Amino acid sequence: MSWLLVVPCVAALGCQNQPTGADAKPTTTQAAAPGSGAPQASAAAPAPKGPIPNGIGRPDADIAKVVNPKGEAPYAGPKATVRGTVRIKGDAPPATSFSFPAGKCGEAAATYGKLFRVGLEGAAADVLVAVTGYSGFVPAREEAAKITIHGCAFGRRTMALTYGQRIEVANIDKIESYMPYVDGAPKKAVLVAVPGGAPVKLYAFEPGHYMLRDELPNPFLTADVYVLAYATHAVTGLDGQYEIPGVPVGEVRVSAFLPSIDKVVEQRVTLKEGDNTIDLNLEFDAKKDDPEVKKKAAAEKKATDEKGSPDKGEKK
Repeated sequence: MSWLLVVPCVAALGCQNQPTGADAKPTTTQAAAPGSGAPQASAAAPAPKGPIPNGIGRPDADIAKVVNPKGEAPYAGPKATVRGTVRIKGDAPPATSFSFPAGKCGEAAATYGKLFRVGLEGAAADVLVAVTGYSGFVPAREEAAKITIHGCAFGRRTMALTYGQRIEVANIDKIESYMPYVDGAPKKAVLVAVPGGAPVKLYAFEPGHYMLRDELPNPFLTADVYVLAYATHAVTGLDGQYEIPGVPVGEVRVSAFLPSIDKVVEQRVTLKEGDNTIDLNLEFDAKKDDPEVKKKAAAEKKATDEKGSPDKGEKK
């Protein structure tokens, strides 16, 4: 997963915390957000060239060190739009162990009832698609990455944003309220997403992997959040489709990652100006890829190894 998360260590950013909680899997060795979560100034930091969307309140120069380390002006040459469909083949997704409240949580079972979501003809939802390996700097389009909550479910189970963007969570329910937060990032207050109210603004101060959760007793209500050092990414919906505009033409790598099964597929392609269709296929083998099966196999192996090893007390 180095293509997804590894960026140069930036002195001004410190060392990164990983998300906490049972289902938060560390995937990077990035540096952690300072305990206060307050923006830090960088001594003698060069002024960034061109627009750097900044929704987190850090100095622009500190964000530029991560997303534009060469100090380039935004790419202005021939551009490509990469679009396509991600499908998943193989075994059907197994059921999760979650139980869902009746009535008020109408979307929860459909969103979190299976290990992953599959649409018509094997369309894979919640897949993070990224284009990397091009030459040039492509900035994010706006200061915020947005997601909704409805029926005790986030609009998608995977969220990607470019470092410097904040997260905005909008509650489109008519009655229920939620208390979203970013697990793995510092927080100072509990924020409430009220029905039809203004979006709750959340902040991840470092590149890396986080979990979006709810303070209320809805353990299933989660989304993987990836804060990336580049802006050329998208997440598929239930139709499996994605679209990534504004990519510099030339040879690139197009990668698709489904967090719930920790699998990646990629293609190297040469992009031409205008539209480029790149379809990708993931595979799921329940005996090999189901996290619960892998966890059980690892526990059994550990027990067998411990049983077969000599007692340390008998060693001389």
